[in-house]
Amino acid sequence: MNNKVKRIVLVAVFSALTTLLYIFVKFPLPIFPTFLDVNISMIPVIICAFVLGPVDASVCVIIRCLIKLPMSSTAYVGELADLIMGLGTCIPCGIIYKFKFKHKTIVALLSVVFMWVGLGIITNVYINIPFYTEFYFGGSLDGLLGMCSDAFRLISFGNITSITEDTFMFYYILLAVIPFNLLLSLIVVIITAPIHKRLRKMYDRW
Repeated sequence: MNNKVKRIVLVAVFSALTTLLYIFVKFPLPIFPTFLDVNISMIPVIICAFVLGPVDASVCVIIRCLIKLPMSSTAYVGELADLIMGLGTCIPCGIIYKFKFKHKTIVALLSVVFMWVGLGIITNVYINIPFYTEFYFGGSLDGLLGMCSDAFRLISFGNITSITEDTFMFYYILLAVIPFNLLLSLIVVIITAPIHKRLRKMYDRW
């Protein structure tokens, strides 16, 4: 089997794995708003970025989102945000790993966490919340306030009991988006690290 065929086969495998995880393996955490789901589908994408590079990892992200579109429950906006976050995470990770320096794996995985949290803030501020507010709640934040109020009280240990439309975005980013995406990205990185370590010889041979 030549390298081109191997590459196509690996991209197909990684795409299938990330798609299955993306569609079927997700669950909420009680301390966060219920519409924020834990999803570990970036693990195969990051491994693909290590094995094949950022371009092939990006293909996996695109295939995953395209397959999910017909099953979208977010009018495609959730998939758009996931596409931006997926590409913005795997591309820097794959580029960093291609360089030859001592701690490249650690730096690449740290870039995943940094980009994940940063893009989580950007997509929520400029895509998710504006769209959902308009599409589902007619432009009013009352619905989201109701969905998030209990979680905000829990995360703040009861210190924050009153949130208005003017302060919602600040507290949503501070108490939900940042800690949730930080936790989720750390979970993905912690699971990916030992898998990468076991498969590293295969990377080097490739």
